[in-house]
Amino acid sequence: MDKLHLVCVDENNEVTFKLLHDLAPLIECLTVIQCHSADEAITKLDSIDRQGDLVAIVVSGLTECTETSTQLLEVIAEDTRFDHTKRILIASDTSKEVLINAINVAHINRFYESNWDADILLQQARVLLTKYIFAKGLDYEQYQAQLDTETILKRMRKRL
Repeated sequence: MDKLHLVCVDENNEVTFKLLHDLAPLIECLTVIQCHSADEAITKLDSIDRQGDLVAIVVSGLTECTETSTQLLEVIAEDTRFDHTKRILIASDTSKEVLINAINVAHINRFYESNWDADILLQQARVLLTKYIFAKGLDYEQYQAQLDTETILKRMRKRL
């Protein structure tokens, strides 16, 4: 079984704690990692990749990498090692420009405001995880208990 990771990144401890709590059901098939800064997240991502493991999902608030002054999700989107990694942006005070950039440059898969609904976040994380597993060509049956059944069925019907 390939080792899959979910990385939660936010400078606010309360936000990461809530994310970890809301996404806890996924720990059966994902290793959940908490980071407090974009730079820490980049270091963790590099370490995961060096170990030959996979980063399935990154959930991030708007955190800037100090070396490049670029948002973390943009850095991940440009790194070919993480081509299939799914990106979720959590933000509270976002301008139209920030959202447009997140969509067009960081290629986020989902956006939630800081008062997200835990059930919706978990369900969409399951959908993204399912899509990631198929995109990477992994055996979905190993992870099936935590995947989204409807997404699997659509894939089996060749509608994805």
